[in-house]
Amino acid sequence: MLRFLLNYAWAIIWGVVMLLLMGLPAQDLPNTNYFDGFDKLAHCGFFFVFTVLLLFGSILQSKRRASKLKTFFIAFLVSSIFAFGTEAIQYYLSFGRQADWWDIFSDYMGIGMALLAYLLLHQTRQPY
Repeated sequence: MLRFLLNYAWAIIWGVVMLLLMGLPAQDLPNTNYFDGFDKLAHCGFFFVFTVLLLFGSILQSKRRASKLKTFFIAFLVSSIFAFGTEAIQYYLSFGRQADWWDIFSDYMGIGMALLAYLLLHQTRQPY
């Protein structure tokens, strides 16, 4: 269990930071109206980093011998649940914030970019 927590520590820390930031009331957030769509870009970036950290933890957990397909689907499933969970928090628990389907779309863009990079760039270690 300790090995699991250590391997996924960065993903867990990033997930907690995401939950805190996405659960804050709107009046507690700094003004981020740098340009139209900055919010969507932030969602995409947050979930890209989260998915990369999940994939990194999975690679460490399996000692670089996990199936690419299995790792892909587990990371996709966990990231998807987290994407809908953060929007549910914004909808039900956060004051002054609202859930938006375009936020989920942006989340999936970040998830998709991370998973595509994983499929293209990661090579499993060959057994000797």
